[in-house]
Amino acid sequence: MIAFARELNAQEKYIALYVNVEAGQACRNDVEAVNEIIVSEFEHSAMTFLPDQYQPSDDCYKIRSLNTGLSAFLTKWCRELPKPLVLFLDEVDALIGDSLISVLRQLRSGYTRRPKAFPHAMCLIGVRDIRDYRIYSDSAKKYIIGGSAFNIKEKSIRLNNFTFDQIKDLYTQHTDQTGQAFTNQAMERVFELTDGQPWLVNALAREICFENRIAQGQTVTVDHVNIAKEVLIERRDVHLDQLADKLTEPRVMRVIQTILLGEYQENSILPDDIQYLIDLGLIKKGSSGLEIANPIYREVIPRELTAVTQISINQNPAWYIHENGKLNIDKLLDEYIRFYKQHSEMITARKTYTEAAHHLFLWPGFKESSIVAALLKENMQR
Repeated sequence: MIAFARELNAQEKYIALYVNVEAGQACRNDVEAVNEIIVSEFEHSAMTFLPDQYQPSDDCYKIRSLNTGLSAFLTKWCRELPKPLVLFLDEVDALIGDSLISVLRQLRSGYTRRPKAFPHAMCLIGVRDIRDYRIYSDSAKKYIIGGSAFNIKEKSIRLNNFTFDQIKDLYTQHTDQTGQAFTNQAMERVFELTDGQPWLVNALAREICFENRIAQGQTVTVDHVNIAKEVLIERRDVHLDQLADKLTEPRVMRVIQTILLGEYQENSILPDDIQYLIDLGLIKKGSSGLEIANPIYREVIPRELTAVTQISINQNPAWYIHENGKLNIDKLLDEYIRFYKQHSEMITARKTYTEAAHHLFLWPGFKESSIVAALLKENMQR
């Protein structure tokens, strides 16, 4: 977004500015404090990215009421500027409660004053569509829907997944700059694991080339990609940690549990819930219905949901592995069924994903819940 703002500024038609407002989250429902912090972030961003002639004057910071401090600041500043202002506001959805409601309503209220006395256009950047904001107002003691607080939204844009050719082009840029090449098979493996999810594509390359510290002249292979994938999952990088945190949301739980079970029941999940998860990048519409967005997420989700079980149960896998290293499915399932009959109350006592508990318990040995379900069904009928 910073690069996009620079590109717009280079065209000399608009004045574009990127501002990250996440710092306001610390003040939570303190509306005045959050307004003051956001105006301060505008000051810092303007000093960093804009030339002197476009800096807000001292008068812009003379605000009568901090409750409407952001709106007053923007109105004064836009009146001073010789060209329309375009804003990229990042991490807006990090704000909380009354503070978020205040910011959205101030931005909406200035809409009719644009472009001479308010920003010509704004891009609110976050992990959620604004229509999915369910904001609890501490002052009103009720939930406010984001769309009602900001009903001037023109369009929602989601960063699409990379195609294989785009991944190849991205990695080739690294090769051109450093001389370190990726085999075609390695790039295909990255595409297979990530389905082109931008953060994962970049994170794998960063882990391989900079964190794993392989020799700069060494060609990156499929083995390097596989190792990097395991490291990312085990380390629970910020992106994957945030993904795991989303799993506790009721609307996320309803959809993910349905996918884990491999069973869709009429009216069990709402269309808005499905779209919410698609917008988050958690799921996608596959050829056979809804599915987890990519293979890495398919590993992260069950691992996260069974993290305590994996740590607390001590198992030596030698007894259910053939001499050739492959699983002895019959032996494993027979023992699992015996254990499940004896301890089923413990397994299903979990407070979340209760219906999928037995699938999750066996999941680590398989890639797809449908395989687990089919094998269990077949063995239960013996």
